[in-house]
Amino acid sequence: MIIEQTGYELAGQFTNGEEALLAIKAIKPDLLLLDIHIEGALNGIQLAEKIGEGIPTIFVTSVREKEIFESAKGTKPFAFILKPFDNLMLQNTIDLAVSRFAGEERAVLHEKDLVVKDSFFVKERNSLVKVPMKSIHYIEAEDKYCSLYTEEKKFVLRISLQEILSKLPENFIRTHRSIVVDASKIERLNLETHELQLGNRTLPIGTTYKDSLLSRLRKIG
Repeated sequence: MIIEQTGYELAGQFTNGEEALLAIKAIKPDLLLLDIHIEGALNGIQLAEKIGEGIPTIFVTSVREKEIFESAKGTKPFAFILKPFDNLMLQNTIDLAVSRFAGEERAVLHEKDLVVKDSFFVKERNSLVKVPMKSIHYIEAEDKYCSLYTEEKKFVLRISLQEILSKLPENFIRTHRSIVVDASKIERLNLETHELQLGNRTLPIGTTYKDSLLSRLRKIG
């Protein structure tokens, strides 16, 4: 509940170490919140050892013994939060972990907005909201800002369109001087009025982009 309230997506929740390991390999989450005392043959520390350093880990636990702490420290977690904790402490720790991980992945960082792998992290109030690229229908640029439009919501990203273009997968096509669309979501092209249809949205097609748009659509098809 806390994770979702802070704007992040909860990819899964497990109490058994072996089940968690299988899920982690399948889901490939961006971050792990891990207790030490979990069910199954693997405890939290052993699970972290098997995962390695590929995924940032935050231990959230009531364990206070020095020996166990030293053992957990050997897995190189990002942080160690003792229960009971407050919501702000958890949120701040997650935000810091996301920022640190983005830096390691050579992400674009501009005024606290991030581009990490196949997602954007957009600053909203005191949270970084994850917006997967696959959920974006189109992007519209305005000066040094870009608006990301999903089916449900608009997100304002403090990154220029030129910076974004180099990070987008091939299915995104520039159709106008200030617009980039996910070509797989185009439902209709009107070459007479120079417009395209994305769901209930009608967007202009720039004259200089029409030929390249048609060419790219043929390749994708």
